[in-house]
Order: sequence, then C-alpha cells, then structure tokens
Amino acid sequence: MDVILSIAPPIFFLTMLGGSFFTANEIYNNKSTGELSPLPFGSLLTNCFIWTLYGLLVYDFTIFLPNLIGLFVSIVCLYIYQLFKDQSISLTYIYLTIAAISLIAVALYLTRNDFLLGLLGCLLAVLMFASPLATIKEVIANKSTESIPFSISVTGWLNSLSWSLFGIIVVNDPMVYVPNCLGFILSSIQLTMFIVYGFKEITTLDKETSFLLKFNDQLEANDNGDKETNDITN
Repeated sequence: MDVILSIAPPIFFLTMLGGSFFTANEIYNNKSTGELSPLPFGSLLTNCFIWTLYGLLVYDFTIFLPNLIGLFVSIVCLYIYQLFKDQSISLTYIYLTIAAISLIAVALYLTRNDFLLGLLGCLLAVLMFASPLATIKEVIANKSTESIPFSISVTGWLNSLSWSLFGIIVVNDPMVYVPNCLGFILSSIQLTMFIVYGFKEITTLDKETSFLLKFNDQLEANDNGDKETNDITN
C-alpha cells in the first residue's frame, strides 16, 4: 500500500500539470484567454518553485522531481497567457508577487530552514488549489462555469487527494497533508460548481455561427453605408 501511495501522488501531480497545459493549449488555439484568471498559472509556478527547493532541502525525490517539471510547465503556461491576454489585463502584480515570494524562499533555502520553507509552501499550495475560485462571484452571478478551468479543477482534486493520503499514511508529515486536505476541500467546491451550473463549451458550430453573424452584420453595415452615399450624391 505504501508503495502505491508513494507512486500515485507524482503521477496525479503530473496529470494536474497536463490539465494546466491543456488549458493553456486552449488559450493558444482560441488566441484568447476568455474569462480565465491568470492566478492558477501564477500560483502553480510559485508553488512548484517552493516545493522544488523544499524537496531538494529535505532530500525527498518524490517531492523534488514532479515540482521541478511543474516549474517549467507553469512558466510555459503563464507565457502563453501573457501572449493572448486582453490588453486591459495587467500581470505586473502577478510577476512582482512571484519575485517577492521566490526571494523569500531562496533565503529560507540558503539558511536551510526547512520548517519555514515548508510552511510557506503550505500557504502557497492552498492558494494554488483555491485560485480557480478567484472568479467564484462571477460564476454564481452569471450561473456559468466559463471562468473556471475544468481540467485544472478535476486534476487538482485527484492530486490533492493522493498527496493527502501520502502525507497521512506514508510520511506522516503535516507539511504535506494539511495543505492538501484543504486543497481537496477547495477542489471539491470547484467541482460542485460544475454540478450546479453545468459546463460551458464552445462548439465548432457555435464558432462558425458567431463568425457568420459577424460577417452578416458587416455586410449590412456596408450596405447602409452605400445607401447613405447614394442619397448624398443624388
């Protein structure tokens, strides 16, 4: 059982990274971030950086390697978000927060303070799991889950569950199971939103219909413009 619980968390964590990358790929294909918040990508990057340092400090390969991979994946995801975000959205506060927290983490690592580094990681882990709920007011007001990335929510739920069991049964480390138990609760709330309000999907037909409507509106505008020009000439 211990072997299974030791293997499962990294696998589910990589699955969660796959969910984040899937969301970033949708942004890339649609050339738009839509209603999605940048917070999930920013918190994932910061969380992975801290736990990479923590895993290195306590010589725990199970923690170190998945988070090192997650660090690179989150950088790519945040970069894609940066490319296609609306001009009105500023990521300056995200970058400044990441830089400040990273400096604190490096300082704790250099002083070999694994307790405070782990505590910081716990706080960031909870923020990472809660980040998709940044638009919860919008979800409830619009009765739509369009602003919550489903792939990140469901893989985050599986990830937090596996790490909770690993932290409780295998290593008995509160630095591992406390934030993940909280993350499991928060991820469950996110999934509940999909049960209550359903899924918001944009099909190919919807996209084609939207394009045709815009094209038709443009034709009507051109026709009206031509009529006004003819009236003025006559």
